[in-house]
Amino acid sequence: MTGHTIAFGLALALALGLTPLLGALAVRLGAVSEVGGRNVNTREIPRLGGVAVAVATLVPLLLLFVQRNHAAHLNTVEVRAVVGLGVGAALSCVLGAIDDVKRLPAKVKLGGQLLCALLAYVAGCRIGLLQLPLLGPIDTSWLSPVLTIIWIVGITNAINLIDGLDGLAAGVVFCAAATNLVVAAVGGHVLVAVVMSALMGALLGFLFFNFNPATIFMGDSGSYFAGFLLATSSLVGNQKASTAVSLMVPMLALGVPIFDTIFSIIRRAILKRPVFSPDRGHIHHKLLDLGITHRRAVLILYLFSALLALSALLMSIGRDWTSGFAMMLASGLIFGLFRLASSIARRHSLRPPGGPP
Repeated sequence: MTGHTIAFGLALALALGLTPLLGALAVRLGAVSEVGGRNVNTREIPRLGGVAVAVATLVPLLLLFVQRNHAAHLNTVEVRAVVGLGVGAALSCVLGAIDDVKRLPAKVKLGGQLLCALLAYVAGCRIGLLQLPLLGPIDTSWLSPVLTIIWIVGITNAINLIDGLDGLAAGVVFCAAATNLVVAAVGGHVLVAVVMSALMGALLGFLFFNFNPATIFMGDSGSYFAGFLLATSSLVGNQKASTAVSLMVPMLALGVPIFDTIFSIIRRAILKRPVFSPDRGHIHHKLLDLGITHRRAVLILYLFSALLALSALLMSIGRDWTSGFAMMLASGLIFGLFRLASSIARRHSLRPPGGPP
C-alpha cells in the first residue's frame, strides 16, 4: 500500500470521527455562524470544522514522516520544507480558530498570515527563477520573499472569501488538491503528492457533514489551513516557479476563488470600502441572486472548478501556456457575465411596480 493511499484513508477516517466532535465543541465555545447579514444559513451552524480537517490532514503526514522508509524519499531541503509547511499550516489553523471564536480584527489576521507565510519562505517554500513566454528566464531572487508572501497570503484569503455556501470551499479545494496531486505524482514529487492525498481525504470526510444542508462549517480555521497548504505545497522544491506553465497550473486549478477575489478587490476599491470588509457580492451570492437554489449554485461552481482543474492538467501535460491563459481569460469573462446578469436581476427585483425602467 502506497503512502498516498495510507494518507488518504487515515485522513478520511479521522475527519469522519473528529468533525462531529468539533461541531459540539464549537457550540459550547459559541463559535457559530449567525443568521443574517452576508451569511446564507437559516440557522446557527458551528464553525470549527476546519480544525477537524487540519488534524485529519496533519496526523497521517506526521505518522508517515517519522517512518524511515518514507522519509528516505526526502532530501534535506524537503525535510526542512515539510516542517515549515506543517508548522505554518497548523499556526494558520490556530489563527483561524481564534477568529472563529473571538472575531479578531482584520489587521491582526493579516499580520498572522504574513508571519506564517514568512515562516514558509524561511523553510524553503519559495518562488525562485521565472521563465516567462517571450521574455525568457528572469532572475527574481531579489523579489522572491515578496512574491512568495503575496502568493501564500493571496491564496489563503481567496479560499476564505469563497467559503460562503455549504460545501463550496471544501469542494473547490478538493478539485485543486486533486490537480496538484496528479501533477506532483507525474513529476515525481512524493512529498507534495502525499500532502495532497491527506488533504483530499480530510476534505472528503468533512464534506459528509458540510454539504448542503450543512451541519458544520469549516470556518476561518479550515479556509486558512487549506489555503496555506495549497499555496505552500506547490512551492516545495520550486516545482511551480521554474516556468510559466508551472506557475499557471495552480492558478488555473484555483480559478474560482482567485477570480472571485480579484472581482471582490475591484468592487470594494470602486466603492471605497476596506479590502477585508464582508459583503454579499461574491460569485456564490450572485448565483443566489439569479434565483438558483443553494445546492445548485454549489454544484455549478463545482463544475467550474472541475473544468478548470482538467484544463490545468491538460496544460501541464502539454506544457502549453497559451491554452492555460485562454482558459483563464474565458473563465474571467464568464464570471463577469454572471455578476452582470445577477446585478441586473437584483435591480429588477428591487424596482417598485409601475416604476421607471
